[in-house]
Amino acid sequence: MADIQLLLAGDGNREALASIVAEHHTPITDDEFREVDLHIVDEPSFPRYRESIEEYKHRADPVFCPVILVRREGSSVRIDLPDIDAAEQPLVVDDIMTAPLDTQALFRTIANLLARRSHTEDLVEDLREQNSELRRFRNAVEHAGHAILITNTYGVIEYVNPAFEELTGFSAEEAIGRTPRILKSGEQSEQFYERLWDTICRGEVWTSEIVNERKSGERFIINQTIAPIQDADGTIQGFVGMQDEITGRRLREQQLTVFHRILRHNLRNNGTTISGRADILSELVDDDAALDHLETIKANVQSLLDISEKAHHVQELLADSLTDDVERDLEAVLSDITDGLAAAYPDAEFVVESDSVSSSAIDAKVVPALQELIENGIKHSDASAPRVTIRMERHDTTATVTISDNGPGVPDQERRVIEAAEEKPLEHGSGLGLWFAYWLISYVGGDIDIQTDSDGTSVSVTVPVR
Repeated sequence: MADIQLLLAGDGNREALASIVAEHHTPITDDEFREVDLHIVDEPSFPRYRESIEEYKHRADPVFCPVILVRREGSSVRIDLPDIDAAEQPLVVDDIMTAPLDTQALFRTIANLLARRSHTEDLVEDLREQNSELRRFRNAVEHAGHAILITNTYGVIEYVNPAFEELTGFSAEEAIGRTPRILKSGEQSEQFYERLWDTICRGEVWTSEIVNERKSGERFIINQTIAPIQDADGTIQGFVGMQDEITGRRLREQQLTVFHRILRHNLRNNGTTISGRADILSELVDDDAALDHLETIKANVQSLLDISEKAHHVQELLADSLTDDVERDLEAVLSDITDGLAAAYPDAEFVVESDSVSSSAIDAKVVPALQELIENGIKHSDASAPRVTIRMERHDTTATVTISDNGPGVPDQERRVIEAAEEKPLEHGSGLGLWFAYWLISYVGGDIDIQTDSDGTSVSVTVPVR
């Protein structure tokens, strides 16, 4: 039911039409102009209300505000309306009817005009929602911590966010209308950019590290992702790029690499020298207490050398593992690991139990972690007959591998540090192998739980399966 204002001359005319309109709608007969769903105005009254009607239509546009003009045959009042094709939009009058009005024709006209109004109201509401989403999206992009730029299909920059301006030193006014070549440092070859362009023009996403140059000439390293902007049928409308500076991270990695290399070199050389001199001293002294001290020195030096080699080994394994992006069958993995360790430790016993009846594919990054944990159970065992029992349980989306040994157990301090996932000044661990396993398992979204008692250690590893 709609509100319809009757702007007619004469109380009798308004009352007569109101009685008809009231069958399906709510008639309003006030003399003062109201903003309602539809207006019916006659020629004598039209000049009085024309300005109000026009203002209302322009104010409400693009919502359709229908007006019906009623003309009476032989009336002395004539209103000249502009030609529809030449008139400005919105039209001041949308339909004209002749009095006396045919009731069926009137309601049919009203229904058509109100349907059109309802349609425009729906469109306007959709437009408001879209504009609201666009505002939220733009606000998110404007405040994003990553540098973002948008280009057209020719690679010409059409938009950059404030983070881009801060990162590159180029203002939006300086960047828009130019291409990302303004950031070119010369570190990448032309073939690099050709591959990039070919990839995104095929509708694929390009991700890479790249060395760019700020407006000041300073070079910086970014992790860059460029994706095509496609419409519903797949046509590329432009490209969006996101840049995250990693200069500091790369510098720290280089510093750590140099530090690690120097530390290992010095430990190896100086440790070897200390051990050699300790051996010479052992041959020159007869005092048992002095010999005990020398043996302690040699044992501790060898421990430092072993830790250095272990750290290097873990670094290499971790680097290789994090670049591995394949899947492995869990049962096959456990079988391969135990077969290899059985050859390396012939006195040890390995027992593999499984309740799985279906294949359980895991991220291959987990394999070195399982290898480390299973080998630890044998290598650090003080039992006369080292034994490791491995049990696999499959759940809906995860699998749990429990590794139980009959060794002395993981020290409480080591276990607490790993389970807390952090070291504290007064509590730290020395087991690089455990840290290595923890890093890899956490990386793929898994969990590790360590339990130790008088019978040995039980390590439960839960990882996602695919």
